[in-house]
Amino acid sequence: MVNENESSRLKQRVEQLKAEKAALKEKCESLENMQKILEQAIGEGNQRLLQADLLGMELEQVFSSCADAMWVVREDGMIVRANKMMLELLGKEHDEVVGKSCVDLLGDHKCNNGQCPLKTSRKPQIHHEFEVDRPKDEGEGEVEHYLVTTASLVTLDGSPGIVAQYKDISLRKQAEEILAQANSKLEALARIDGLTQVANRRSFDEMFQKEWNRMQREKKPLSLILGDVDFFKKFNDSYGHQAGDDCLRTVAAALKGVVRRPGDLVARYGGEEFVILLPDTPEEGAMMLAEEARKAVEAIGLPHEASTMNMVTLSLGVATASPTKDIDPKTLIEAADKGLYKAKEAGRNRTVLNSGDDR
Repeated sequence: MVNENESSRLKQRVEQLKAEKAALKEKCESLENMQKILEQAIGEGNQRLLQADLLGMELEQVFSSCADAMWVVREDGMIVRANKMMLELLGKEHDEVVGKSCVDLLGDHKCNNGQCPLKTSRKPQIHHEFEVDRPKDEGEGEVEHYLVTTASLVTLDGSPGIVAQYKDISLRKQAEEILAQANSKLEALARIDGLTQVANRRSFDEMFQKEWNRMQREKKPLSLILGDVDFFKKFNDSYGHQAGDDCLRTVAAALKGVVRRPGDLVARYGGEEFVILLPDTPEEGAMMLAEEARKAVEAIGLPHEASTMNMVTLSLGVATASPTKDIDPKTLIEAADKGLYKAKEAGRNRTVLNSGDDR
């Protein structure tokens, strides 16, 4: 028969076993929950890995099928990936590019200096864009133009580097060059008189102000010759406007023929008036050139029955100034105009110097 002490120990053991059972049950439930969480995490991880693989496949397809040349270059200059277009740009096979140095394959003006994207990729501005020119395969001296965009990245082996994209902009460059040439021609046309093909009034006004300022700085004389075709209205009335246009073209060509220095300017001042701008030229030199111009027109012998000279001639006024801040540039033009008026009053087909005393 079991005594009371033994019975009490048995009861305590039973209670202890019950408590252990409950604890084990709680641990089992906790483990089951942890297993479910772990299974869920593994599932999510697998899903992410799958998504990463799919994304990697997409990126690989984009990289491989991109219409622009692309490659990935490690910080040490080693090429780790290049797409089909990059291989075509370099004219090489895959094994001739991947694993080689970008400097050896490319060698453009950005290489081996502070502008190299590989050397600047760790700076705050990690995105770069610049243009490079490469010799074209066919055609001597021909080049292809590329817009290069680079961005820093970490390569698959964990090394820092860049991905570079080369976009062929040769057609755009050609269009820009054609546009620039067209604009240049338009600018030139805007400064040329359409009839006589000498400088127009706008061009003269700009050059006159420029040379006035330059002669003022250099303390040199500036001379001006203002010429007018004698009895031009009568010429037009007698021979017609087409002949009048031909006459003006002939006179303009004669004036251009006597002006030899690159800095001198012949311009159509308006109507039948022409002007010759002569920087760094004293009165004597201006008078000699004016007389040469008058004789050149006279020597053509273009008939003009309505003129007292029976041929096309020029009357010219000459003036010279030493530009200063206190002198209005217009006074030089006015002085030459007065000289021209005096030449007409004196019988035309002559040159008159309007000196400082006559202004």
